[in-house]
Amino acid sequence: MKKVLFLSLAIILTAIFVESSYAESGGQVFFRYGLSSLKNDRGTQVFTDTNGAAGKNDDKSGWNISAGLDTALIRKLGPGDIIGEIMLDYSKFSQKQVRQTTSALLGGTNNTEVTVSEFIAVVAPKYRLDGIAGGKLRPWIIPVGLAFMVNSPPSNDTTYLDIGYHAGIGVEYMVMDALSIGVDYRVTIASGEPNFKATYSNASLYVGINF
Repeated sequence: MKKVLFLSLAIILTAIFVESSYAESGGQVFFRYGLSSLKNDRGTQVFTDTNGAAGKNDDKSGWNISAGLDTALIRKLGPGDIIGEIMLDYSKFSQKQVRQTTSALLGGTNNTEVTVSEFIAVVAPKYRLDGIAGGKLRPWIIPVGLAFMVNSPPSNDTTYLDIGYHAGIGVEYMVMDALSIGVDYRVTIASGEPNFKATYSNASLYVGINF
């Protein structure tokens, strides 16, 4: 395991410091961290807090962490490129000491911390401008994307899968040929298949390794 981690670190450092045109292909691996906000809280649901039996698990603001891959689909279309993005995002909204649902079903009164979270896998086209400030500044937009959503805990109907519309806008700066830093804002609008809509947004900082 240590050898694998050392080799991975060596590859990343080589990509950053060795002089070569990594950005020419338009690809990037990125890692995001930021703040998330759920549009409607999930308090008083069965699996979030047993209908509020011992307090509500109703926070709407939390944090998110993500990782994704960009790869060029169409280069030099107008002033920018069309990029294909695949991203995995985990967002945590609430975590309170509430009545445990399984305990209540068995006639108990056990209280535990229950986490309200969302996991999505996004597939989306991204239009990115590469020619600003000598090619160092790269604003981008995702006008439409598809999100596959996993809600935790499940809904009152004991279902947890959903699909949603995903959009975003951001800008990044190429610190060097192989390394970018950026900021973005994204929104995921749920369709409501589990009988509730876990629509949420997040604003994040990210680091991108260009290739």
